[in-house]
Amino acid sequence: MTVYSSALVTLSRIFRWGLLYIVLIFSISIFFSFNEGWAAEEAIASQDKQQNQQKLKQLKQQIQKVKTRLNANKNRYNSAAQQLKTIEVKVAHTTGVLRQLQKKLKESKLEIDKLTRRETTLLKKKQQQQKVLSKQFRAAYGNGQEEYLKLLLNQDEPAELGRMLSYFKYLNAARSEEILKLSQTLQELSQLKLVIDKEHQNLVNLTQEQKNQVAQLSKQQSERKEIASHWQKKVRSADLQLNNLLADEKELQSIIEAVREIIEVFFPKESLIGLAKLKGKLRWPVVGKLINRYGSERYQGKMRWHGVMLKANEGRPVHAISTGQVVFSDWLRGYGLLTMVDHGKGYLSLYGHNQSLLKQVGDWVDPGEVIAYVGNTGGRATSSLYFEIRHHKKTVNPALWCK
Repeated sequence: MTVYSSALVTLSRIFRWGLLYIVLIFSISIFFSFNEGWAAEEAIASQDKQQNQQKLKQLKQQIQKVKTRLNANKNRYNSAAQQLKTIEVKVAHTTGVLRQLQKKLKESKLEIDKLTRRETTLLKKKQQQQKVLSKQFRAAYGNGQEEYLKLLLNQDEPAELGRMLSYFKYLNAARSEEILKLSQTLQELSQLKLVIDKEHQNLVNLTQEQKNQVAQLSKQQSERKEIASHWQKKVRSADLQLNNLLADEKELQSIIEAVREIIEVFFPKESLIGLAKLKGKLRWPVVGKLINRYGSERYQGKMRWHGVMLKANEGRPVHAISTGQVVFSDWLRGYGLLTMVDHGKGYLSLYGHNQSLLKQVGDWVDPGEVIAYVGNTGGRATSSLYFEIRHHKKTVNPALWCK
């Protein structure tokens, strides 16, 4: 019976150790499998990122080749057009710098207000702490500096003496704590003053820089006005105006065709969902007056509008109508500073005559995101936005898509 029991115990131990060994091996296997899986996922993510960066680089290179090819056509970009492009790009840059300066100035003023409020709070706190300390000092030394010693020496009862010692110990501890608090407040005030002084100097520098940029912009705008006037004189004749408009459309079409080819080669079709399901639900890119409707006569009935013109104040934000990727962002004759967004499934949206562009080729945009500011680039006399939607090779009426 004893031998039998011993055998059972031995078998039980073997079973438990065997089970533990199996669990251990299984756990180690899972651990390494998880690590291998995690490493594999990380490697795939890194590879995808590199591939996307490579595609973006290729996209920019291909767009640059298209622009270089177009710029090589000397008949299209004569000296007057080149001068117009140069000055409008300069104005756009200066306007962008000014806009950033204004943002920084606003932030600086808000920061100074915030710091000043903090300083006011600390000054009140300092006054309160000084008042508390003053009361404590008056209580301690109201009857002379020897009051503490007198009170102790006049006590005959040990219990009373103990209470007095505890009392004065408490008073000293409270006083020390208040002194420490006041010291910390004064130190914070001192540091805060340095920060405020620095921020004030930053504000002065920004204000001066803004004045310089405003003066530069004023000079550039005067130069642009003169160049634009010269440009308009160059194309005063009816035939030349018509030829230029036709050539502008042809050039835009060339850009779009080249962009479509690049998109099909370098970007997966499933990355964007298009605009089909959003018909009639999109927001207009800018709040403005519709001055030229889609399909209406243009230039004495010899042409038609393929998009719409929206009159709006210069500098008003231009919003992306939907999710997409910027595939063109540059100056184009006839359209000025132009941004083109690919929405997928063959849909493109175009925004022309902008004052300045905020996005570069390859940037992703969300619905309603500001991508540019309304202007009059491209030689226009008044500020407005040219807006166009295309599906594959055909333009569509934006009024049917936007509400």
